[in-house]
Amino acid sequence: MVEETNLAGDEWTLESFTGAIHRGGVGLWAWSPERRLAQLDSLCREFWGTKGAVVTIDALFDKVAAEDRHGMMLDWAASASDPQAYSFDFRIGEGPDARWISARGVGGDAGKVGEWVQAIFLDITDRKRAEEAEHLLTKELSHRVSNMFTVARALTAIVARDAKSTPLFAEDLSQRFGVLHEATTMATRSHSLDQGNVRLQDLAERILSPYLNGANIAVDVEAAAVASPDKVNDYAMIFHELATNSAKYGALSGGGNLRLVGSVVDDALTLEWTEGAAPSGTTKAEGTGFGSRLLKQTIERSLSGKFERTIDDGGLHFRMIVPAA
Repeated sequence: MVEETNLAGDEWTLESFTGAIHRGGVGLWAWSPERRLAQLDSLCREFWGTKGAVVTIDALFDKVAAEDRHGMMLDWAASASDPQAYSFDFRIGEGPDARWISARGVGGDAGKVGEWVQAIFLDITDRKRAEEAEHLLTKELSHRVSNMFTVARALTAIVARDAKSTPLFAEDLSQRFGVLHEATTMATRSHSLDQGNVRLQDLAERILSPYLNGANIAVDVEAAAVASPDKVNDYAMIFHELATNSAKYGALSGGGNLRLVGSVVDDALTLEWTEGAAPSGTTKAEGTGFGSRLLKQTIERSLSGKFERTIDDGGLHFRMIVPAA
C-alpha cells in the first residue's frame, strides 16, 4: 500500500514549476482577442525571437513561416471563441532552421482569466524533424530503387548496342553492374567508419564507370576534394542522381560528352558537371520532381552549400559549392 504523500508549501513554487515545464519545452503565454496583444514568458520569447514580454499578435504572425501562416491565423482566431480543447502546429521562421511549435489550450471563456486566453506553446521541433527525416528516407529509398531500374535499363541499352553475341552481352552487362555495386559498397563502408575520407575523384569514377563505353566522360577532381565518412552517401547520391538523369535525357543516353571538374579554394569545394546535348537533341526542363528536391535538400541542408543548374539546347551545366571537408 502506498502511503499518502503531501507536498508542503514552498516545494511547488512558481520558479520550480516554471523551470520544470521549461525543461520539457513548454512555454506559457496568454492573449487578449480584444486588444490583439500577447503575453509571453521567457521561453516563449525565445521561441519567437523577441525580447518583449507583451507584443502584438500581428508581430507574431509576421514571424510564422509563410506556408503555415494562413492556417495558423484561422486556428488562432477560432481559439478565441470555441470552448473546445485545441492543438495546432506551425513553424516560426523559414528554411531548415525553422522551429516547430504546437499551440495547445482550451478556447473561449473556458480558457480565459479575465480578458486573457491562457495556453501553452510546446516546442516539437525534434519530433517534426525526425518525422521529416523518416518521410524523406522512405521517399529516397523508393526513388533510389526507381533510379536503379532506370540505370539498369540504360546500361542494358548501352551494352546491347555494341554486343556481338549473347555471352559477351551478358558478361559486359554483369561487369558494369558489378562496378555500380562497388560504388554503392564504397559509400556504405565509409559511412560505417571503416575508412577515412573518400576522394571524390574515385567516387565519381566508380559511379560513372558503367557508362564509359557509351559516352565521352572526363573526370578531373583535385585530390583535396574529399568526402568525410558521414558525407560519402550524400555525394554518391548527388553523382548518382546526375548520372541517372543524364542516362535518361543527356550525354549518358548514348554518345554524348560529359566533364566533371572539382577544385578546393579557400575552404570551399566546387564541383562542375557539364554535358553536351543528348544525341537525340532532346532536352528536359529543369526538374521539379522528387529527384530535384532531393538534390536541393542534400546540397543545401546536409552539405550546407548551394547549387545552380541550367539546361538549354547546348546541354546541361550543374555547379555546386559546399564547405570543404
